[in-house]
Amino acid sequence: MSTSLLLMLRARRMKSSSLCIKEATKSLYLKPFIKKRLFSSTSTLNGQRRDPGLASTGQASYPIEVSGPEGLPSRSEQIRRLASSSSASPYDILVVGGGATGCGIAFDAASREGSIKVACIERGDFASETSSRSTKLIWAGIRYMATATASLLSKKLLTSPLETLNDFAGEIKMVLNCHKERRYMTDKQRHLTNWVPIAIPFSEWHVSPAPFGHPIFGFFPVLAPFVLKIYDSMSGFTCPPSYVMGREKAKEIFPQLADRLIKYCAVFYEAQHNDSRTNIAIAMSAAEHGADISNYVEMIDTITEDDGKTVIGIKVMDRMTNEKFDIFSKKVVLAGGPFTDTMRSLEPAEEEMKTAVSAASGTHLVLPGYYCPQNIGLLDYNTSDGRFLFFVPWEKHTLVGTTDTKCPAETLPAPPEDEVKWILDECGKYLSKDLRVRRSDVLSAWRGWRPLAADPHAPPGAPVSRDHIISENPETGVIFVAGGKWTTWREMAEEAVDKVVGEDGPKARTLDLKLFGGEGYSPNLSIQLIQKHGMSNDTAVMLAKTYGGRSWEVCEMSHPTNHVWPRFGKQIVPNYPYIDAEVRYACKEYACTIEDILSRRTRLAFLNKDAAMNAIPLVADIMAEELRWTEDVKAEQMIAAQAYIESYAGRIPGNQESTLRGSNYENVKELFDAIDTDFSGFLDRTEVGELASTLGIDLSEMDLDTAFQEMDLNSNGRVDLQEFEVWWSETNDSDFYKKLSKEMKIGDLKSMGGGTMLG
Repeated sequence: MSTSLLLMLRARRMKSSSLCIKEATKSLYLKPFIKKRLFSSTSTLNGQRRDPGLASTGQASYPIEVSGPEGLPSRSEQIRRLASSSSASPYDILVVGGGATGCGIAFDAASREGSIKVACIERGDFASETSSRSTKLIWAGIRYMATATASLLSKKLLTSPLETLNDFAGEIKMVLNCHKERRYMTDKQRHLTNWVPIAIPFSEWHVSPAPFGHPIFGFFPVLAPFVLKIYDSMSGFTCPPSYVMGREKAKEIFPQLADRLIKYCAVFYEAQHNDSRTNIAIAMSAAEHGADISNYVEMIDTITEDDGKTVIGIKVMDRMTNEKFDIFSKKVVLAGGPFTDTMRSLEPAEEEMKTAVSAASGTHLVLPGYYCPQNIGLLDYNTSDGRFLFFVPWEKHTLVGTTDTKCPAETLPAPPEDEVKWILDECGKYLSKDLRVRRSDVLSAWRGWRPLAADPHAPPGAPVSRDHIISENPETGVIFVAGGKWTTWREMAEEAVDKVVGEDGPKARTLDLKLFGGEGYSPNLSIQLIQKHGMSNDTAVMLAKTYGGRSWEVCEMSHPTNHVWPRFGKQIVPNYPYIDAEVRYACKEYACTIEDILSRRTRLAFLNKDAAMNAIPLVADIMAEELRWTEDVKAEQMIAAQAYIESYAGRIPGNQESTLRGSNYENVKELFDAIDTDFSGFLDRTEVGELASTLGIDLSEMDLDTAFQEMDLNSNGRVDLQEFEVWWSETNDSDFYKKLSKEMKIGDLKSMGGGTMLG
């Protein structure tokens, strides 16, 4: 693209920006993608934009006066408690971040003896970012064990024996810790976890190139049964035992696999959970033990002592009401995952802040359940780029992931189309010729970000952390926690609180505690729910494994179906077990938006984007009743929910086998942003026409209709980024496409300066 052409597009976009911003500020709950673009000119930190949140949107306040779960305070009461702190009566620990780590810290601290006064806030919903976008496995680290062994057997053992042995010992210690934490989850939190068998199919007795970086693992097909037994032993044989599945049995269990792939399968077990529900259970457990905790409360600044350095609290805003207040605390702990540096940038500092966290994104796809029959998963241990790729049965669907791409973290779950294609291509290597995975089979897709942490306050020569770091700013006194994985959330939380209270402080008790809903759970709970409340079997099983003993409270809120069976529990959408009572109960557990319900309190958006879209009206009706929304608030909530769920890269009609030819995701996204003059996150017919006019492409009304219809794969009158990527990537013979391709050499975009068009 020529410089003059780029400037024309930028000028056209800037011309409309003031009007768009004015319209956007009318929104009750500003769409995340609009928010990102409106504030794209705000300050940046190492490429990560500082997001001022909803305070700038003119959001109107509205009441969220609804009682909390039985025995717990309501969200409104939590806000009042948070706002009542003072410099004379501060909290002992204030945690900023409501993911698994942040809520875990609050739970650990609040449950210790000695009446530790704990607060925890989250700018979005609990688990709204990384903690809800995992592979849903609580795994003990078989890859770490293999890579540690490969490192031990490398030439480095001869040149640096002590360092190599120390590294090996550190890796094995980490794996043992993962086994211990997995055992805690499967033993104490049975209402949230289950075991899932995962098969590794082998087609050859020798693999080249060898996986895990060592030639000995070229014989992994021979060694696998022995390696897996060692893996079992590291857990004290508390997991179901690994075993070997012969060729004929493997063909029976996995008819979708190509015959050439099966000599035998080695099967091992990992734990699985519903990640966002586990996160919410941790948050509610913290509240149950006395922590003052709330979602949708955003840190906007720090409060310091008279020295201007020591942090003694933070300034916050309730994003549901725009109310601003101060929270005072003796110690502030930041647990923002990949967004930790954005939080750290609010600390007072005389010199430039060192980066602590970089992010790596992982894309996941959800396919129909028939890709993982009989509830057994698959593991591709040797993909084309060396990554692990899991095919895991989850909620009667198949979850496939993940990729590993270093890039700045974003709040939207939208994955790049080239990563979707890479996963589909890898899937295709396993499948028989008569079963081909198609782009249109993808029911939902998303990506999360893993925080890769380094300690900016560590002295020179200090060892690099292999997993997570807990670091204190010596000037401000603020502690941050970053890195880690779902498996070790409890261990990370314990270490963080230990750092605050010191060696002589009260000791952690979480290893002996069940999470929220654990009391009252039994393997027969679903049967009891069916017998007492007339629920369907699928719904009863889902409720028992989601809410545990709290299922009774959920069922009490269900309405009659007016059918012979099931008698209670109206589905919010056909073919899925989620019911109306869950929406009502979620409001008690501090759910504030439709997005909260469809993405995290149920997993509908993660399972099936289209089904989640269809559920929006009913969920809006129920929430409006529970939270007393006005019609305007309800309408804005529906718009925001639709916009957010659109970002899940769900089904695209037809058999799309696209390749991003001549460009990558960032290039295509930059072009999309340039055309999207109204900042809506979608292209409409008018914008496509304006683009043609700007480029001097003469299109008749009929030609314009045809061009837009080719882009609008979902036939809903607007084109999202995923549709645009597919349209751009395919071989296209339309006149408009040929003219656009000729005028716009998209590969030149990055050389023009990169970034967004407003930057």
